[in-house]
Amino acid sequence: MVSMAVLIWVIMSVDTFSLMIGSLVIFLWIHYFFVVISVKRLNIIRTINRERLFPGEYLTLKYSISNTPPLQLELIATPTLMGRYDFVSTKGERVVVRNDRTISFQYTVSFRKRGEKDLSKLEILYRDPTKLFTLKAIYSLREKILILPRIIDPGSFPLRLRELLPGRESDFKLMEDLTDFRGIREYAREPLNRIHWKASARMGRLYSKEFGYTAVSKTFLYLDLNLSGEVFARDVWERIRIDYEETAIEVAGSLIRKIMTDSGRLTLVTVGEKVSYTDDTGRDWIDFFEVLSTAHGCEKGPSLSECISRDMDRYDPATTVVVLSLYLGESVLPDLVKARGRASRVVVLLMPFGLRKSGQLPGKSYQMLPRAMEELKRRSSLLEEEQIIVRVVEENRSLMETFGEAGKHR
Repeated sequence: MVSMAVLIWVIMSVDTFSLMIGSLVIFLWIHYFFVVISVKRLNIIRTINRERLFPGEYLTLKYSISNTPPLQLELIATPTLMGRYDFVSTKGERVVVRNDRTISFQYTVSFRKRGEKDLSKLEILYRDPTKLFTLKAIYSLREKILILPRIIDPGSFPLRLRELLPGRESDFKLMEDLTDFRGIREYAREPLNRIHWKASARMGRLYSKEFGYTAVSKTFLYLDLNLSGEVFARDVWERIRIDYEETAIEVAGSLIRKIMTDSGRLTLVTVGEKVSYTDDTGRDWIDFFEVLSTAHGCEKGPSLSECISRDMDRYDPATTVVVLSLYLGESVLPDLVKARGRASRVVVLLMPFGLRKSGQLPGKSYQMLPRAMEELKRRSSLLEEEQIIVRVVEENRSLMETFGEAGKHR
């Protein structure tokens, strides 16, 4: 009886203004409840036009959003596209979702760096017309793509990997099939009978004939992405290593593509956070590029020397060992000499300061090499006599100049 009296007293004491405020609060809570339900019931479909692409190429993402009752919603949809060292900022798309039709929209984006990119997340933002609340939801539709390494153009004179080595007049020349004419390339210190005179007259400069091969060599390509244990200023060199990683992978990709195009046999050894082996059995150069797109090094990782020592028994007289590295000292020389004892030749390219990009003019070099690398560079002329070619690539040299300079030695 007392409780009923209290309830009647409360109702009689509420004025009109309080009743309006209470009704508004109840309405807002009901509206919020239905907005949450509507957002949860959104049906989102995403399609992409490509799963593999190169840096700078465009990817199109198409989204379709449909809704079920009870509400019509005005939303802002923003995809989140990100990778390990890359993030693409996208502008939100304003869409009005009704229960009687499907809304479609698309984004066209490109990535600057290689790697695995996550396209999974789509952010949905609802702002209440009264501006009293905002609701944000993240939809995760699992989707990843691969950005393959950029292909470096070696220039108008695409040296074969075997021409990186001393001695143009080697056993590899016996492998040319003169009945398999592949095309022409810019002339460089070759016999006169190799000049394509008609093409040279037409182009206004000398071009030589390029033939296929009846036999191929076997290549072990070591891509060293880790920081050497011999480095002292590790904080400084770790920052250099991150830039080197991208350059080394692009150079490795260029070599791989050339070897595979010439029907060569190849084993890629990636020395990074972990050691991985990829051979050419049942693969083409795109498969190797997929491996390179997700390869990353670290400050403390597996050692290049350990990998070379472990692979010694896999070399034979037809094997060419190629090493791409950031930093090597004299301690690696015994492994290179042992490798040369089993393989036909060894090529080492050290790239601490990157390469000059195609189209850029050469500038003055201010590079200062560590003492250990200077000593290795000083000994390079002696090593060449043993078919061990060591080159420290300067930052003002292009890939074509690097290959051409290494190919001049006999």
